[in-house]
Amino acid sequence: MTAAPRRGLSLAHLTVLDATPPELVTVAAAAGFRQVGIRLTAPPSVGVPPYDVLGDTPMLRETLRRMADTGVSVLDVEFLRFEPEHPVGVPEGFLEAGARLGAKYVLVMSAEPEEARTLERFVELCDRAAQYGLHVCLEFAIYTGVKRLADAARMVRKSGRSNASVLVDALHFSRSGGMPADIPSVEPSLYRYAQICDASPGMPTAPPDLIREARTGRLLPGEGVLPLVELVRALPATATLAVEAPVRATAGLSALERAQRAHRAMTQLLDNA
Repeated sequence: MTAAPRRGLSLAHLTVLDATPPELVTVAAAAGFRQVGIRLTAPPSVGVPPYDVLGDTPMLRETLRRMADTGVSVLDVEFLRFEPEHPVGVPEGFLEAGARLGAKYVLVMSAEPEEARTLERFVELCDRAAQYGLHVCLEFAIYTGVKRLADAARMVRKSGRSNASVLVDALHFSRSGGMPADIPSVEPSLYRYAQICDASPGMPTAPPDLIREARTGRLLPGEGVLPLVELVRALPATATLAVEAPVRATAGLSALERAQRAHRAMTQLLDNA
């Protein structure tokens, strides 16, 4: 009997956010990943270093060179966020850089309080991204304008765009009350990839604490209490899994060692699932 092919694994940038995009590619390859997610930009409040990769920059060219040398490809580029006070939600050069890197997906979240405004901006983004061959994944979180899986799925359906899908982040999914049994409530075609991490038992309640947990307080798969085996089993077999796990306790380790730990944890998770 032929064994089923193993799922694709990707190293999300947040796991080793101190690594520049070229370093991320090198570290991912050395740790055993064949794909990465690259943070091209983010709102200033997120504290992402200002990596100069928008445009024909030396850093973008070096990233492409290392991709060619290692065979590592880009799963997604991150991340866009719709802010009510910032009507222009896509930085100049973002989609162009994503296309040049060969990314499949663009990740977006929304801080818009009104669903109609989120939908309007989401449709506009999908249409722009389609011109570059990019697919747009809408991520939900309890502290954003799109709070739960059902909300994100409704938004994607309303958009009517073929390049739109839902992004499940294991932490946000759990903190919004989601369970693996909820996954089949959404059409399998709307899941393209998922972000995986574990979490501690105590759930923060205040939005600032939830945000802090998401940015720096996650755990590697197997180190917490989330039902990750069941979640992986519920997701379509075609969905790539991206490990997004910034672990505060190991922040002092090298990017390579953190990436290696993440790869081992994800491999064990797949074996268990």
